[in-house]
Parts: sequence; C-alpha cells; structure tokens
Amino acid sequence: MTEKIFPTEKLIPTLLYPVTGLASGTPVLVRKLMAPHHKQRAEAAALKAKRERIAATAADAAEVAFAKKLITETDPVKRAAILQAQEASQVAAREVALERAKADRKAARSKLGDTVGAAALMLIVGGPLVWSLARPWIGTGIGLLIGGWWIAALMHAPNPEKNPTPADALTEAAPDTPTAQPETEPDDADEWIQDSPDEGVLWALIRHTASLTKQGTAAHLQAVLDEARKRGEMTDWTVADLVEELDSYGVPVAPQKKLTIGGRAINRQAVLLESLPEADPAPAPAIVQPAATSAA
Repeated sequence: MTEKIFPTEKLIPTLLYPVTGLASGTPVLVRKLMAPHHKQRAEAAALKAKRERIAATAADAAEVAFAKKLITETDPVKRAAILQAQEASQVAAREVALERAKADRKAARSKLGDTVGAAALMLIVGGPLVWSLARPWIGTGIGLLIGGWWIAALMHAPNPEKNPTPADALTEAAPDTPTAQPETEPDDADEWIQDSPDEGVLWALIRHTASLTKQGTAAHLQAVLDEARKRGEMTDWTVADLVEELDSYGVPVAPQKKLTIGGRAINRQAVLLESLPEADPAPAPAIVQPAATSAA
C-alpha cells in the first residue's frame, strides 16, 4: 500500500508526490467516478436512437401501404375520401402529441414545485436542529473528506517511472518494430466502384424519377432506387449508399422534401435537380424485361 501511494525509487519525487500525485490523480479519480453516469447516458442515447429508427421504419411501411391502397383504388370519390381521412388522422395525431407534451411539461413543473416546497419546509423546520447537532462535527467531516480524497487521488495517480510516456514507449519499441507496409485499399472498394452506375446514367435516373412527380423539381432517393432496380441498376443499394455516392460528386441531399406522387404528398430525403452538375441530357436506361421461359 505504501508503494502504491508514495513512489520510493527517488527522494525528490517522493517528497513532491503528495502534491504532484494529487494533481495528476484527481482527473483519473473523477473519470472513474463519472464512468457509470456516462455509460448510462450512452445507453439511454442508444435506446432513444433505436426507438426513433423503429418509429421511422413503421412510418415508412405505413406510407408504402397507404400508397399501394391509393393506387389500387380506381374510384375518384373514394380516393378523395381516403386522402381526407389520412389528413384528418395526421392532424389528430399531431394534436394528441401536442397535448401529451403539454401535460408532461405541466406534470414536470408540478413535481418540481412539490420538491422545492418539501425541501424548503424541511430546511425551515429541521434546519436549526440538524445544524445544532452537526455543527461540532463539520470541521472533522471536512477534514476526513479531504484526507480520503487525497489518499484516493494518490492511489489513482500514474507513476511516470513505472508508466512511461507514449513517446518513450515508441522509442523503446522502435528497434523491434518492422517497417510499415503501405496500406492497400480494401477489397470491397473494387466491388463498390464496379457496382456504381455511370455518372450520366445516375443523372438520367434522377431526372426521370423527378419527372414522375407533380413538381418535377426533385426526386426522392428511395424512388430513384426503385426506378434503378427496374432497370437492373443499383439492385443491392440502400438510401445511405446513394447518399454516399451523391456526396462523392459533391451533390447535397435535402433531409426532407415534400413531393406529390400519384396524388399523394410524401415527405422524404430527396435530391434537387438544381443541385445536379451540368451535363448533356441522356435518356434513362430501359426497364429490364424478365426472361421468357421456354415451354417444355
């Protein structure tokens, strides 16, 4: 225990260690004490992100199901009624969410007021009694607290003689370290390049997808992928892959863009036509027809 708190290799470091150890060990001790709190916050953030992903997936699935139902409905009156019902449900859901948030804020304020009132009552009623009992022990308690913290900081302080700095460690390990070999690109880089469509094909697909909307000024990324798969392009791509591909050309992506498709307004990630680089217009690739099976 003595060697853990006070290094005994040299006299001067030993004499200075009560101060240097306190200064270097306090940050380590604070990080160790705060580690459970940081872990809980990280877990809470991960759980919140998971819930948001699940909610977004459910919303996308509901939109797809609604779009299929709307497309299959041929009666204009029923289509208008379906759209009105969806708008009314969205407004009602928004109102419920606002009312719930308002109720949560009111409950939080009420709970805070109750806590403050109880604390003030306890301070007024029990404060003088607690002070009269604890006053003789305040100095002793503060001394014990400072002494305990000082000992804990010394126990957690790094010893520079036993723990060399990273530069010293690299210097000592340099003779046995083999010469670094140039890094090679990962194998999947070639697959990515081979799977990427030509630049002209990509712009043509985006412009064709935008022409299917009422506005004709932008294209949803998911719709671009759907049109590309019909033509045998980007068959295994995700929206994140398409965002990365557009970013490689310096084309920004709008986080949300409302476009009207088939009489229904949809709000999703999109690429604006005005953001595309200037290029000669090219037709979109033809839709791939399934191969006909020969009769037996």
